[in-house]
Amino acid sequence: MYEFKITGTLAFLRYLLLFQLLIFPIGCSTAPKPVGPHDVSVALPSYELGTTYVYSDGSWETVADISPQLVTWHDHRGNVYNRFPDFTYRSAKWKTRTRHGTRQFVPRSDVLFKKKTSLWPLKEGNVSGFSEMVTSNNPGEPPKSYRVNWTCEVIGTDRVAVMAGQFDTWEIACKRYDNSKNPSKARVKETRIWNYAPEIEHFVITERRYSGRKAARRLELLAVLPPLSRLPDVTRQQMDSAFQMALELKKSGETVAWSIPDTSWSGQITPTDTFRLADGRYSRRYIQKLNHPDGQRIYHGLAVRDSKGVWVIPRR
Repeated sequence: MYEFKITGTLAFLRYLLLFQLLIFPIGCSTAPKPVGPHDVSVALPSYELGTTYVYSDGSWETVADISPQLVTWHDHRGNVYNRFPDFTYRSAKWKTRTRHGTRQFVPRSDVLFKKKTSLWPLKEGNVSGFSEMVTSNNPGEPPKSYRVNWTCEVIGTDRVAVMAGQFDTWEIACKRYDNSKNPSKARVKETRIWNYAPEIEHFVITERRYSGRKAARRLELLAVLPPLSRLPDVTRQQMDSAFQMALELKKSGETVAWSIPDTSWSGQITPTDTFRLADGRYSRRYIQKLNHPDGQRIYHGLAVRDSKGVWVIPRR
């Protein structure tokens, strides 16, 4: 069993919150640091089949399928989402136990000056605007259709610290408006913010703020897990052994390497930080490299030492 991806409890939600408040200023920006020159643009994310992204509340989602246009995600609740690599668009198609629907994205018709419909490739100052044509329904009920208007902007660059580590990011903000017949009087109903890290081709912070009394929601990246089910058994065993050895025995900055003889499979695991949680358990950040026939992938994360001495990724 590849222990580093498994945990059987949700108790970590409490101690991660304490960890967040007392031990490490998670999510707090350090002094702004450019990702690169302002005239450099960033391409759309490229996802790998089977990769799992774990977030600060224990939720997770896995890349279940990849087509030329859409990425299919399965989450911890069994929900299915079809999304564009451009995550500023909400799901083009989704299905949960209580609701399903589709969205089409079109240029906004309620404004005088037309904008591009996508921010990508990212560049500071890029602005986009689009409308969602949404059709959704609860099972057994007639579908409902409505329009949602959005405006998005690339705010700039920043270096942020989250549970999974520290990353150079692009900050992106999108605003959702009410459906006022007079565009000049349309009010912002919701603001969505992402910090996108080109290093891992995924966002490390996502936040939703609402104009009413609804509480804001903020998630940070806790770990990125490699596509274990697609790896040979011997490779998984080697990875697990190196993972446990590195986190249990090595100092921060020391590396455990492994390889499979006569193959292209090899890798490294390097702990980067060590902390003590409020309940006394140890926690470590790490960087894992996996070399395979198609190249190299790097995975960042945070692991906790359980009562049996096994290092695990806390998740639902």
